[in-house]
Amino acid sequence: MSTKRVLAIHDLCAFGRCSLTAALPVISAMGFQVNPFPTAIFSNNLTYGDFTFSDFTPHMKEFMDQWQKLGYSYDAIYSGFLADAGQIGIVLDAISRFAGKDTLVVVDPAMADDGKLYPVFTPDIVKEMKKLISAATVVTPNYTEACLLTDRPYDDKPVTTDALLSIAHDLTARGPKQVVITSVPSDKGTIRIACFDANEGTYSDYKVKRIPFATCGTGDLFTSVVTGSLLQGKSLSDAVKKAASFLSYAIEYTYKDGSDYREGVQVEPCLAKLLEN
Repeated sequence: MSTKRVLAIHDLCAFGRCSLTAALPVISAMGFQVNPFPTAIFSNNLTYGDFTFSDFTPHMKEFMDQWQKLGYSYDAIYSGFLADAGQIGIVLDAISRFAGKDTLVVVDPAMADDGKLYPVFTPDIVKEMKKLISAATVVTPNYTEACLLTDRPYDDKPVTTDALLSIAHDLTARGPKQVVITSVPSDKGTIRIACFDANEGTYSDYKVKRIPFATCGTGDLFTSVVTGSLLQGKSLSDAVKKAASFLSYAIEYTYKDGSDYREGVQVEPCLAKLLEN
């Protein structure tokens, strides 16, 4: 049986682990081929404050044209950080071209956190992202992004289960049948993650210890593990548990090592953890 392929549509940072440099090692370690499709190429991630980059938009259509000539197909399409709202049309084109009826389409609507959009985006990204999630099988917004996508005000107070279920139902009504909401406001010292599978009618949420180490790329690592786990045939709930466990382990390792937070999570020494059941 041939190795399953994942078309990973993210930016590429040459330094600082996030986006493609998070997805590539994680999904590969879980047994799948990752075909990178960069949206932009950065000298380093944004936490350094200063960077240079090249927008890859002018080349993305020609890449897809070539893949179609070669007859490529993908078992999963996984999109993350995009250069701007205009690239959403390209991702939708990729889904239209390469997603069959059994293709897993994972959308991480990476555009905001802590109640506000990332500085590189304008409000039109929200309108366009609503179009993109309608084509997804699974969406993995953080709580801020979930509020934006469902036109709710953001509040950093702890959230009730009923409120989370309401948000999840609203998201599945827009297209995706599986929803994972990360970074849900919780008690001090914990991080809450909620997941809802409309196909099974199941909801669950978890709390993990908050480790005092903030860095970029943690959402990319989390969603990459979820993607790999779903391709392995795990349930959404089990995929979320595995992703949360791995991320906690890798962040704890990085924190104890005392490395520069701008370099991201030290995922490489932790990959063997993914081989555990």
